[in-house]
Amino acid sequence: MRKILFTVSLLLCSLFATMAQEDSYKIEGRLANTVNGKLLLVANTEQGMIDIGEATVTNGIFEFTGRMPEMTVVYLTPVKKTPVLATIMLENAHYTITLGTNEMIVESDSEAQKIWKEFDDLNKYLLRTQQQMDAQARQNISLQPKLQQEFSKIENKVLADELALIKKYSDSYVSAYVVAGKMLGMDDTKLTARYEALGEKAKASFYGKRVATKLAEMQKVAVGAIAPNFSAPLADGGVLALHETKGKVKIVDFWASWCQPCRQENVNLLKLYKRYRPRGLEIISVSLDDNKQAWLTAIGQDGSDWKNVSDLKQPSAIATEYLVTAIPSTFILDEENRIVAKNLRGKELEKFIEDMLKKKKE
Repeated sequence: MRKILFTVSLLLCSLFATMAQEDSYKIEGRLANTVNGKLLLVANTEQGMIDIGEATVTNGIFEFTGRMPEMTVVYLTPVKKTPVLATIMLENAHYTITLGTNEMIVESDSEAQKIWKEFDDLNKYLLRTQQQMDAQARQNISLQPKLQQEFSKIENKVLADELALIKKYSDSYVSAYVVAGKMLGMDDTKLTARYEALGEKAKASFYGKRVATKLAEMQKVAVGAIAPNFSAPLADGGVLALHETKGKVKIVDFWASWCQPCRQENVNLLKLYKRYRPRGLEIISVSLDDNKQAWLTAIGQDGSDWKNVSDLKQPSAIATEYLVTAIPSTFILDEENRIVAKNLRGKELEKFIEDMLKKKKE
């Protein structure tokens, strides 16, 4: 009888131990023997970045333990919080971190971590390719245009593969995290395609909600939307209000005196302005400068004798409202201030302006 009770007790202890393991996480680090110091686990939550654990590294060994109510993206960092040493899809599972050639390697029986590895492998492949092509371009500048074309094709292939993974793991929190992580560099069309590929569970997640919020903001400056009105000081005095500015076609161009591609684009805009201003083209350049003299000097040097405005603030409130993350950035508006195109350059922009003004004449 005692033997039976003892056996039952062992089974119960084993069961409870298994349940306890499944209801908690354990991160074991096995780094180089000479590595010492402290590490943090930092979670990205709706309340912001929160420290959820601290561990001391002794002779390369460290450990984090705890319990997560739900899967959360966490970052392994030094105490100073930069750089991020590893990204972990943390749920109640076991993780092992080892030191690779140029990175920390995270291995786990966590399903979310396995999914993240598929996405991360694509990112690493693209980064390696970019570094290799940059090295080739530095050795032979004449190869740069060809290499840029090749890299563009590879980048598009990686984006397509990434979208396929998002569809494959549509309900995964990880997919929502991936979409949110790249949304700042995407136009509304590409971001919408990725968001629509997410399942309802992923859309309802912390990162899914962030993407939905960003898309709502992007709709305000999407093609077909009425451009947000703004008022700003003119370079030659007075104040310009966008919606009160007359023009059959309007170009709103975001630039800065320190941006060389912007200054080169000013040469093209000057040609357009001289040719199409008599037919109803108006240009409003919005500078991201915070130095008034540098702004005014650049206007004079480039001969930009159209309407130039700036709030001379960093960040610019106007650029923020228009979700401008890189310059030059251009919005083409019709007579009713509706956005009809974005970021056209050179011959493509000239043809578009010509076609619009022809329609107005008809």
